[in-house]
Amino acid sequence: MPRKRRRGYPVAVLVGLENKRSIFWNVFSNSVKTGVVKTWNDNEYNFFESMVDELRPSIKQGIKTVLLASDDKKKYDGFMGHIKKHQGWMLKGYELNRVSFQYVEGSAKDEDAVMELVNASGFSDKIREAGDGDMKLVMSVLEKRLSSRGGIETLMFSLNEAENAVYGSGAVEYIITAQKFQERHRRRIQRLFQVAENKGIKTSVLPPDSPYIGRVAQFGGLVCLLKIISN
Repeated sequence: MPRKRRRGYPVAVLVGLENKRSIFWNVFSNSVKTGVVKTWNDNEYNFFESMVDELRPSIKQGIKTVLLASDDKKKYDGFMGHIKKHQGWMLKGYELNRVSFQYVEGSAKDEDAVMELVNASGFSDKIREAGDGDMKLVMSVLEKRLSSRGGIETLMFSLNEAENAVYGSGAVEYIITAQKFQERHRRRIQRLFQVAENKGIKTSVLPPDSPYIGRVAQFGGLVCLLKIISN
């Protein structure tokens, strides 16, 4: 029996923009899985809002890289115009909530088109660039917290502490792990991330070539950021 290929960890959402349709795909480190299809039923505003609603669960899970594929860049421009006007938080809100949108020339209307797109030169680079931009914001938040006593108190660096916070009533906001750390503790991390995502906690796995892997490795391979509760 052939060995089942691992899906990998989530890295992005790919959206194919067609004529009055948007096709969603979940991009993992080792595969791409089809999602839902949104159809333009009444007007442009409601159509774009339905796309935003479809993106919300992924964003809450920490997947903030969205690739918009179309043969016609006007479709991308139209959607981004809506985001800037009606959903500005996705572009310039709190650092840990910001979303990185990237235009990809080509079609993502079906599996064959997506495979052609994924295998095309430059696709992996776009994911890497967008992912690095997302993590840059997260790491800037980490560095700010490390520079103050109050900020340090909102950070955890051990798997046990992260598990206790997530499985208990801790106000966890974000968990970052290095891929090697994830592989060493696969079952525990898998369960931790599943529970975290069910609670709306953002998670991220850094590949070995991430420019931030060294910083996270300095803390043992895991960083857990708690929410800052304002008085």
